[in-house]
Amino acid sequence: MPPTEAPGDRAPTPGDVPASVAYPVLEAVAVSPGTDAEAEPDTVVFSFGGDGSIGWSARFVDIAFRDGTDVPAPVSGKCLLQVDLSGVDTGDTWTGGSPVHLFPSGASETVEVFSYPSENHLAQTFIGTRTSTPVITVDTADPTGTLIITVETAMR
Repeated sequence: MPPTEAPGDRAPTPGDVPASVAYPVLEAVAVSPGTDAEAEPDTVVFSFGGDGSIGWSARFVDIAFRDGTDVPAPVSGKCLLQVDLSGVDTGDTWTGGSPVHLFPSGASETVEVFSYPSENHLAQTFIGTRTSTPVITVDTADPTGTLIITVETAMR
């Protein structure tokens, strides 16, 4: 059977409301320090819920600035990794619009993790590391709706 013609676009009429876009939700950010005994690296895990695509970028920065501002984020470390997640909203973790500030326990390569709630569907996280030459690995292949960032020293 030959293909049929698709219906043409129609002009919106007064009162028409376009369908809203649903964005995946960044539900949690967690940091897990590695163990020295087994030479395991630290991991920072971003957990998502809902459907849709998420864009991400990670880069080292000299100063941690939140997108659209000129005020530095209060994150410590010899090296700062900025992780931008685009096309997401933040969930209940960010009650009242406050940032999430995490400090790993024990002797960790990660000094702290500072995450801002999403604004215009952009969520930003800054990871401060104890060493100035960390090895960073990003794993997006996990089927459970997570993005995993591994932080380890260059000597391991």
